[in-house]
Amino acid sequence: MNAGSHTKWNYTFQWTDKHLSRRETDPLRYKFDELGAAALEKLQEISAQNPSEKDAQGARPRLDLYVLLRDNHEKDPVLRKFWDELHTVPDWVDWEQIARGQKFFYRYAAANFTGFALQGFVGENSAATGVVEVLVRTGGFSTRVLLHRLLETFQWLLQVTHGLSCIQPHGEGHASTVRIRLLHASVRQRIMKLVQSRPEYFNIEKYGVPVNTLDSIHSITTFSCNPMWLQLPKMGIVPKQQEVDDYIALFRYIAYLLATPTEYFETSEKAKAVMESMYLHELETTQTSKIVGYNFVKCLQDLPPMNISKQFIEAGSRWFNGNELCDALDLGRPGWYYYMLMVGLSWTVMALAFLQRSIPPLDRFMTSYFRDSLYHAIILSKSGLGKPTVFDFKYVPQLGKSTGKEEILSEQRHRDSKRFSRPAERFLFIAFLMGCGILATTSVLCVKIVVLMLGLVKRPEL
Repeated sequence: MNAGSHTKWNYTFQWTDKHLSRRETDPLRYKFDELGAAALEKLQEISAQNPSEKDAQGARPRLDLYVLLRDNHEKDPVLRKFWDELHTVPDWVDWEQIARGQKFFYRYAAANFTGFALQGFVGENSAATGVVEVLVRTGGFSTRVLLHRLLETFQWLLQVTHGLSCIQPHGEGHASTVRIRLLHASVRQRIMKLVQSRPEYFNIEKYGVPVNTLDSIHSITTFSCNPMWLQLPKMGIVPKQQEVDDYIALFRYIAYLLATPTEYFETSEKAKAVMESMYLHELETTQTSKIVGYNFVKCLQDLPPMNISKQFIEAGSRWFNGNELCDALDLGRPGWYYYMLMVGLSWTVMALAFLQRSIPPLDRFMTSYFRDSLYHAIILSKSGLGKPTVFDFKYVPQLGKSTGKEEILSEQRHRDSKRFSRPAERFLFIAFLMGCGILATTSVLCVKIVVLMLGLVKRPEL
C-alpha cells in the first residue's frame, strides 16, 4: 500500500508503517479460536452425556455454556486450559486504567449509543462483508429479532463497563464475554458443518472461516476505536488522549478474553492504524448490506418511547457515514429539517460534555445516572430484555435460511408515533432553535464589542 493520503467514503487518513496491508490481513481470515472450538466440543459432549430435565411443558431449558464450563473445567484438560487462560490476567492489565475506560462509556453515553447505532451498525456491520454474510445466515438481522439482538449487544456492552468487578474474573461482564466466545465457536461450528454438505452455502475462499480472527480484530476496533475517530468527533466531541488510551486498554483486555490478538491494541496510535486498515480493506457494500440497512431502519422506526422517524434515522446515518455509503445502501435522502435535528443532537451532547468536563461533581452524577438507568432500561425492564440473557445459541444457521428485506407487521408502532408525536425529535428541534438563538446573541455581542474596541462608534458632536 502506497504511503500518503487515503480517502474512503467520508473519512481521510494518512497511511503509515503502522497500518496493515492486505498481505498482512488476508491470512487472518483463515485463522480462528482453536482453543475455544475445542472447549465447545468438550462441553457439547458433557451436555449430551448429562441432558437436563424437561420442564412442565416438555421442553429442556436452554444450555448455559458458561455454567457448564464453570462446573466441569476441572474434569477435562482442554476445559482446564480454557478456564485457566480466561482467568489469568495478563501483566499489562492496569485495573485503574480499565476502570477509567469504563467510565468513559457513560461520560458520553448519549453520544456513544447514537454513534454505535448509526455508524457502528450502519457503517461497519452492514458493510463488513464477511461478518454480515455470517449474521444473515443466523437470522439475527430479521426485523422479528433484530431489536432483541441489538439489546443483547447493548447488554454485553453495559455489563463489561458497569464496574471494575464486572469485567474482572467471575464478574458478570467477564462471564458474558466468555459466553460470547463460546457462541462464536457455536456459529462457526454450525456453518462449517453445513458447508461440508453444501459448499456453496458459505464462500470460505472469499470470506474465510466464519467468525475468524480478522472478524474479531475488526469488531474490537469497531467498539473501541470508532467512537474516538469516527463517531464522537462527528458530534463535536474530541476525547482527551487519556480517555482514548483508557478505553482502548479496556477493549484490549476484552480482546484477550475473546482470543483476539492483543498486539494490535498495545497503543492508541497502533489501534487507530488498525481501525483505518479495517475501514479501507474490509468495508464493501453488497446486496446483503442493503438488506441489513433496510431492516435496521425498519427495526428502529417508530420504536416507542422515542418514536423516531425513518427520515431521522437516514439523516443520522448520512451524518456519520456520508452520502456515498448511504446511497450504496439505498437509504433515503431526507429533508433539511432532519439534519437540523442532528445539529440539535450534536449541540446537546457537546454542551453536556463541556459541563461534565468543567464540573467534576456533575460528571460523577451523570456517569452514575447513565450507568444505573441504562442497565435497568435495557437489561431489567419489560420494555428491554426483561432479564439478562445468557447468549445461548438461538439464531441457528440452517440450509435455505437467510434474511431478506422485511417489514414490521405490528400497527402499534404507527399508532404510538402519532400519539406521542415524536418527543425525541421535538426535543432536538427545540435544542436546535435554542442553539441558534445563543449563537445569534453571542455573534451580536461579539460584533458590538469589536466595534467598541476599534473605536468605530463615536459620540455625536454637540
